[in-house]
Amino acid sequence: MDFVVLDLEWNGAYSRRIKHFLNEIIEIGAVRVDGSLKVLDTFEALVRPQVGKKISGKVKTLTSITNEELENGLVFMQAVSRFGKWAKDAAVVTWGTSDILALIENYSYYGGGDRVPFLSRYADIQAYCEHEARSGGPGRQMGLSAAADLLGVDESGFDHHRALGDSLLALRCFQKVYDPGRFAPFLQDAKDDEFYRRMEFKNMAICDLSNPLIHPQDLAFRCDACGHSARRIGEWQLHNKSFFALFYCSRCDKKFYGRVQFKLKYEGLAVKKKILPYREKESEEAKDESSAEEGAREIE
Repeated sequence: MDFVVLDLEWNGAYSRRIKHFLNEIIEIGAVRVDGSLKVLDTFEALVRPQVGKKISGKVKTLTSITNEELENGLVFMQAVSRFGKWAKDAAVVTWGTSDILALIENYSYYGGGDRVPFLSRYADIQAYCEHEARSGGPGRQMGLSAAADLLGVDESGFDHHRALGDSLLALRCFQKVYDPGRFAPFLQDAKDDEFYRRMEFKNMAICDLSNPLIHPQDLAFRCDACGHSARRIGEWQLHNKSFFALFYCSRCDKKFYGRVQFKLKYEGLAVKKKILPYREKESEEAKDESSAEEGAREIE
């Protein structure tokens, strides 16, 4: 089975037709590899914008793509048709899900269809590389540059923030940790309705403790020193979409802050907890993760 590592560049543009912003694709870049991740071919195309006639200064600075270059680009349906023929029968993989979402959004906007016809199998290789780099342990999402640094990939030879260059860098990271057996569970069937429902589902932070999805045990904390159940001695306070409260362990005679965050995902409610150190003179600042991150212990 071949893989196509896809990367897109886009420009935010307001559409009067749909009355909201569209991540309008301005460049497609991809590299096709075989089942052992050996490079077979590459693809790149500039896409002439039709909604936002001029790209933003930020995008121009980031990508070095100019409006003059885009005037000679293909319109989206021409570009995606060529890409679809080139990528035929391969599984499409991207670094994170932003690019595949932009592809679905643009295809729906310009083509009028709710399905991308050449998309039959898909995988998020950012999620896979993070899983492998951390041996399956928890952690925050890594950007492509951060992953390259962690995996020992030299970025100097890649054209950053250009679609083909970033697809080649993503491939290099993928090659560093690729194992066919371990990667197989990350591949999704992209032909059914559930795939599109999953991809288009918007994760949402829950900021109301009365939400019925939240259970009492989600708000309970144990001391990180002795494992004993701790008693909450402060009111819950919301800060940066996370709840904080002061807890006390009677066995250790120790105070600490418990932080919990609730995020509703397609699979259900995700609960993340952390224990933050208590400082007598800095109790207010301890509510802010940035001032209390040092010494924080992740709780499964």
